[in-house]
Amino acid sequence: MKHDRFTHVLLLISGLLLLLNGGFAFEKSTPMLIISSFLIVFGIVVTAFALKLFFNSKNSSKSNTFQDS
Repeated sequence: MKHDRFTHVLLLISGLLLLLNGGFAFEKSTPMLIISSFLIVFGIVVTAFALKLFFNSKNSSKSNTFQDS
């Protein structure tokens, strides 16, 4: 279970790094704007997915502790 949480945190960090990289890669040339846009979109998707997994695992661990009691 701890490995899942660690994986979700790493996925969240990678999503945030994609967002930062996309934000810092903006230039006036068209190819760089396209690459920056893709990085930002993928960063948002990965971050949202990681947050969903993280909160789902957190909620399932709470329900498991209540069932064990």
